[in-house]
Amino acid sequence: MSRRTLMILLAAFAGLAGIALLQSRPPTLEDLRAQATAQGTPVFTRVFPDLAVLDIQAIRLRDPNSDREFVISRDSDGQWTAPDATDEERLDTDTASNIARTVVLLHYQRTLPLDSSTRLADYGFAPNGIFFIEVVMPDGAGHVVAVGTLSGSRTVYYALVDDRQEIYLLERAPVDYLITQLAHPPLT
Repeated sequence: MSRRTLMILLAAFAGLAGIALLQSRPPTLEDLRAQATAQGTPVFTRVFPDLAVLDIQAIRLRDPNSDREFVISRDSDGQWTAPDATDEERLDTDTASNIARTVVLLHYQRTLPLDSSTRLADYGFAPNGIFFIEVVMPDGAGHVVAVGTLSGSRTVYYALVDDRQEIYLLERAPVDYLITQLAHPPLT
């Protein structure tokens, strides 16, 4: 085999190795969004992208129309407790952790602009909505998600988040899960 043939084979091998390397890299978020958009699949984004479970001191799930609420908070050891539980009741800490994870991972499909012509009653805010998710951080800062009605397709809830000037379209399943936890608190 001549030296020239060997160099051509090495160059071809290096080119194939480079192509294989490029194809094996994990897709970026932008790649996944572009692919989902091309396929007509909804793209989900977290409502609170910088929030972690360990950042949460307390969570209150509340029905503003009946003033029914369920509160979980962390004790000095970082364990979830239910401050309003009676002496006979115990908090299911696994479910409390799942509630916190659900809040952290709460995602939306898209947002609608909120301006002076927007009629909030059309989205289920007459005036309060049907459900509130309130989060408190150790430093006292917090977040509020006010949930309105289901959309016409019944797949997303309309929601207002903090003082953001948008209406969020939240996925139904996580909101339904949190509403269920309010209706049937995880106390044994």
